[in-house]
Amino acid sequence: MNINFNSKSATNKKTLLERTLITLAVIAAVRFGTFIPIPGVDQSYLYTELKNSQILNFISSFSQGNFFVLGLFTLGILPNINASIVIQLLTSTFPPLQRLQKEEGEAGRRRILQITRYLTAAVALQYGFIIAFYLKPFVFGWTIFRACEIALTLTVGSLITLWFSEVITEKGLGNGTSLLVFVNISSSLPILIRNFGSVEATTLKLFFALIFLIGVICIVIMQNATRKIPLLSVKSLSRSVEKTQQNYLPFKLNPSGILPLIFTSTFLNGFLAIISRFNVSFSQSNLFNTLYLLLYFFLTLFFSYFYSTIAINPIDLSKDLKRMAFTIPTISPGVATIKFLQETLNRLSLLSGLFLAIIVTLPSLLFYINPSFSGLRNIGTTSLFILVGVTIDLSRQIQTYRIVESYDNIEV
Repeated sequence: MNINFNSKSATNKKTLLERTLITLAVIAAVRFGTFIPIPGVDQSYLYTELKNSQILNFISSFSQGNFFVLGLFTLGILPNINASIVIQLLTSTFPPLQRLQKEEGEAGRRRILQITRYLTAAVALQYGFIIAFYLKPFVFGWTIFRACEIALTLTVGSLITLWFSEVITEKGLGNGTSLLVFVNISSSLPILIRNFGSVEATTLKLFFALIFLIGVICIVIMQNATRKIPLLSVKSLSRSVEKTQQNYLPFKLNPSGILPLIFTSTFLNGFLAIISRFNVSFSQSNLFNTLYLLLYFFLTLFFSYFYSTIAINPIDLSKDLKRMAFTIPTISPGVATIKFLQETLNRLSLLSGLFLAIIVTLPSLLFYINPSFSGLRNIGTTSLFILVGVTIDLSRQIQTYRIVESYDNIEV
């Protein structure tokens, strides 16, 4: 066997390099556009008024990190996240969308993607008008025409961000939406590190570092854990060979990834932003903090379980196994297989949902038990999970490109 490195190697290396450069260029453009201010708005006065407001958290959660300028990309990817939530809910309950997804293949998925884009534009326009009317005290010469101008500017900025995320997904590295959220969260890391360094007690620092390390390890294990269900095929049963290739059905322990955390954060931040408009004082209320913690826990559990149920359909999976002449050992095809798969998915969904819910609420729970642990609230386990999850997915994709590149570079 002769192994030759042909001229395709430069092309393949360039492909991975091009994807990396495209991703970095898009991220730089999005970060630059985030801080292009909308003219006529008193930015310093606006930030002072919103500094301790839930509205600021709602707007900047997925667009600006710990900084805020009312600019072109202020809405960021948030409208698309909300539109995706609505479409996923409708796809699991609305028959026409179900048919598009299951029966029309790639064309149906493109159609659903187009509907999501239209809904993103509608959600962005709605947010734009809400912000425009909220800005009345902060805008010089505010008029209805000026409000429409601000709303359209924010809407266009959100659609441009959506296009950037799709460019990353198709021509760059990783999932565009997740990567933009990752970059925005990463922008607040310097402040988090500075706050951690300001803690004087060495013992408390070590405790925080230990909790952080344990959290990262648990998240990595969670993201990589897989339940393998062995499969038997008719062909393998008919062979007289003792050893055949092992076939199995892989079920990820956390098939929903970071989506439940994004959904929960979006819902709760929006809910708190609406409440804050009624001048309700709840920041120091123990009752409200307890209710908020419980709501965070159960919403994370619900979204994790819900997404797992719509991501994998046991009935369709059972039909696919039967069509490919595969069966699960000791489980009869048909109803018994559907029941077994459904029970397995329920257990995995409950386990992953409980893990997510516990890990995102534990720091706040420790703070309520002992206020000296206030530094743990700044760790932001939701953000930590998103950072680690996106990093793992991105490293997997890079490794895949490198493996494909190594195969393409070898000529037998």
